[in-house]
Amino acid sequence: MRNRVLKAVTGMGLGVGMVIGLSGCVLAPQTIELNESYGIEAPTASVNRGALIRVVDQRDDIDADEKQSLGSRGGRLAENSPLHVQDELSAVLTRRLQDSMAQLGYGASSPLDPVKLELAVNRFRYSCNEGFLVTACSVSIRFNMTVIDGDTTFTKPYGLSESRRVAAAPVKEYNEKWVNGVLDRLWEYIFSDHELREYLGV
Repeated sequence: MRNRVLKAVTGMGLGVGMVIGLSGCVLAPQTIELNESYGIEAPTASVNRGALIRVVDQRDDIDADEKQSLGSRGGRLAENSPLHVQDELSAVLTRRLQDSMAQLGYGASSPLDPVKLELAVNRFRYSCNEGFLVTACSVSIRFNMTVIDGDTTFTKPYGLSESRRVAAAPVKEYNEKWVNGVLDRLWEYIFSDHELREYLGV
């Protein structure tokens, strides 16, 4: 009889231990650094013209006071495990776009009227599955680029999505490298687009 009681108590102890372990898998917030510059193909002709640049955050899945958020790292209580960037996303992308346009020869003083660029961020989403184990994550970006030059307008959507299987919730270094990689690949696609480059005269 005593052995049976001891076994029962031992089983209860293991059960409690498992509950404690399960309740501990809540991920912490994480902040990554997005690259604010990217080397693009040099222009074939010198432009030397001004540019007015604007980035508008139009994401409808992010609250107005969470403009640094890219989404959630998932896990239990996913709402408490956001992934942030170092500044408001629109500010980071504004600096990046200014740098890219400068590489194309835009931004200098000129007697010509400046071109106007607006990059609308329709989606910039990082997400992982919810639950005890994080096994899958994705990055999805959707932009709309509009360029106005006098009476003419160029507008075109651009986007890229990637998904990965993971063994556990990715650490900061992994997420930083991955998100920057997706953004860089999309940026390369945008600024190598012959339609956009032709419109910009580069």
